[in-house]
Amino acid sequence: MSLSSPSSDNAQTVIDMFELGWFGQGPAFWRWIETDAARPYITACAALRRAPQPGELVDGFAESAATKAIDDPAHLTALAAAIEAEYGDHNAMNSRP
Repeated sequence: MSLSSPSSDNAQTVIDMFELGWFGQGPAFWRWIETDAARPYITACAALRRAPQPGELVDGFAESAATKAIDDPAHLTALAAAIEAEYGDHNAMNSRP
């Protein structure tokens, strides 16, 4: 997924993820969101936004690890800190030639 042209299905999800602040709200978020590590969280957040289909049953046991993590405030706090530590401006500056 590229932020310059995110898929229309995921664009609003990514914006919502940023605005909620669950994953941080700085430049690190935008660097992280383009990595493979963010994909399960994008999928989980998109699933939370999607309305159930008529006749669809919700299977609480089929939730992904990312979906369960979104329900855990302590995990989200730790994840936001890890995102900032790995993708924050201090690392972006150090990785420049």
